[in-house]
Amino acid sequence: MRKLILLLFLSLSIVTFAQTGNVNDILFTKSGEIIQGKVSKVTASSISFSYPGETLINEIGVDQLEKIVFSSGRTQNFGSGTAGTAMQTTPDKNVDDAEIVKPLPQEEIYLGPNYDDNKLSVIPLSFYKNDVYNKETSSKITKFATDYLSRKNLSSPINVQEMSATIKMLVDGNVGFQQLKDTPVDRLQNVLKSEYLVMIEVKEITDEPKTKSSGFFDSQNTPANTESTVRYEIELIVYGGMASEKYATKFIDERTSQSGLASSGQEDWKTAMQYVLDQVLTSANL
Repeated sequence: MRKLILLLFLSLSIVTFAQTGNVNDILFTKSGEIIQGKVSKVTASSISFSYPGETLINEIGVDQLEKIVFSSGRTQNFGSGTAGTAMQTTPDKNVDDAEIVKPLPQEEIYLGPNYDDNKLSVIPLSFYKNDVYNKETSSKITKFATDYLSRKNLSSPINVQEMSATIKMLVDGNVGFQQLKDTPVDRLQNVLKSEYLVMIEVKEITDEPKTKSSGFFDSQNTPANTESTVRYEIELIVYGGMASEKYATKFIDERTSQSGLASSGQEDWKTAMQYVLDQVLTSANL
């Protein structure tokens, strides 16, 4: 009877040991040492653990470890052995996905704006005549706006960048004309090294000429007068430091002219542009 009780006691002890004995994590070092303990923290450079029965936290570098076999059955390998080597994990089938160690994200450091204070660049603008883009006139107006601001701003600390330099820096920064509208303002400031950016869009809408009826006393040989309307719509935005909007305006200039009295009409946009640019100089606190 005593032998039977002793056998039952030994059997229970073995079962209990089998169920509770594997509570420690096992750390295998590259030097061949085997450490049993409880891992409490895993980082990209070190492992924190405590020895069985102790609360003191110890640390060991991942460059000293070959692998860790966790009490759950999961094995974590540490590659070839440098501190920066990415850790590899071999999960057990029964381990929850949440336990799998994910790669640590790299910390992004914001270095702040990368532009010259008090420097202004005029972004190559778009000119549309009756909704059709005109490259030649767009270039003319961009140069006109750049030169006008430069001349009028001589007494100001603002330095207006030349148009040729602006275009070269955009090309070097891989910002093509088609990408200008979709490029964030802060990136344009960094590419152009400019604190201030001036963005302009000009539209010209010309109505079909209308013939005015001749007066009662007009001779039939007198040519009929024609009347046409030209409308200029100018949208302008000035951005300042940290991509903040400092000034914005939309100006509309509508003119009616008659045949024989109208100007050449080739550069009628100049008057409207001068007015808008003067508003920038007085209202945008440049």
